[in-house]
Amino acid sequence: MSMDRVIERKKMPTWQWGLIAVALLAASWFAYTLLADASIRTYRVSADQLIVSSVEYGAFEDEIPIRGTIQPFNSVFLDAVNGGAVEEVFVEEGSFVEAGQPLLQLSNTNLRLSAAQNDTNITEQLNLLNNITDGFETTKLSTERQIIDTEYRIIVLERQRARHEQLVEDGLVSIEQYDAIVDELSYQAKVLANHQARQELENRIRETRLIQIATQVDKLEENLEVSKSSFESLLVRAPIAGQLTSLPVEIGESKQSGQRLGQIDVIDQFKIVAQIDEFYVSRVAADQTASFTLSGREYTARLLKVYPEVTDGTFEVDLVFDGLTPSDVRRGQSLQMDLTLGSPVESLLLPIGGFVQDTGGNWVFVVDSEGSYANRRDIRVGRRNNRYVEVIDGLQQGDRVITSSYRQMADMQRVQLGQ
Repeated sequence: MSMDRVIERKKMPTWQWGLIAVALLAASWFAYTLLADASIRTYRVSADQLIVSSVEYGAFEDEIPIRGTIQPFNSVFLDAVNGGAVEEVFVEEGSFVEAGQPLLQLSNTNLRLSAAQNDTNITEQLNLLNNITDGFETTKLSTERQIIDTEYRIIVLERQRARHEQLVEDGLVSIEQYDAIVDELSYQAKVLANHQARQELENRIRETRLIQIATQVDKLEENLEVSKSSFESLLVRAPIAGQLTSLPVEIGESKQSGQRLGQIDVIDQFKIVAQIDEFYVSRVAADQTASFTLSGREYTARLLKVYPEVTDGTFEVDLVFDGLTPSDVRRGQSLQMDLTLGSPVESLLLPIGGFVQDTGGNWVFVVDSEGSYANRRDIRVGRRNNRYVEVIDGLQQGDRVITSSYRQMADMQRVQLGQ
């Protein structure tokens, strides 16, 4: 009878366990990679549809492109001082005029009547003041005449008293006659004193009133001139010499007081008016220079004035030609210029592109070494010009960055580059 033999199960070699462990780890890592990749928001696009630029190290020229418009350096606006209907136009738009030259005539019947009434009233008041002044002079002369008569009477009485003193001693004249002369002399002396006191009072009153009258006369004459000028303002004259670039009026048209009638430009000197993005408002200052090319020649302009008010994302500046002035510029002509904000500085540079508008320069997509993916990376940028943006942190020389627009992938974390 045969007996069954127990067969011992062989143990798996250690090296096989190692292979299994490696296989499990590889499978786990592959699964983790798949899940991680699936969780990353990825935008797939053909590389031909993107612009990829390299980060370079070079001289950053601190300048920005601006577009300016040629404008007269000085302009004067013509406004209607007093309203009226256009009666006659003496010049045409675009004509060159001299200072004081009549441009157009307005008519205003009410103003004409009002000016005539004012003239009459003011003339009457001036005549009244002149009569008062003449009265003061008449009173002055009358008082002086009374003093002269009294002084003469006193002289006569003193002579009579001197003669009667001797006659009284000789008994030829009674004492009553002598006393009458003495009393009359005393009376006339008191009258003279009264005239003189009255003369001093009249002089003080006259001086005060004459000063007041002179002030009133000046005001009335000033009012008379204003009345005349208000009427004369209906004849609109050129305040300065220049070119009448605007005169939008028609005969018979009614213009209100303060309404714009036209504009005169001084054409012997021009300025350039430019709009600049508000991003540069803290870096633009007077005396900075801008360069431009016109008719094949290089010209320079100097920034004269900065207007700090920001409107629709831009602020305005005025520039004037520095040195050689172009001879073929015209009012309203546009110029493409480069405004220099500072001296060139060696910096890390990234070519500018549409990504700046989409990210504000706060992050970019950086292409990996194999060129298959581009990963999102935060960066910090500084100054910018029309070609480059200055990189302060987050990128290194040689990094390849997508610089085209991020409009379709702004919410993505990675870009997969296809063929």
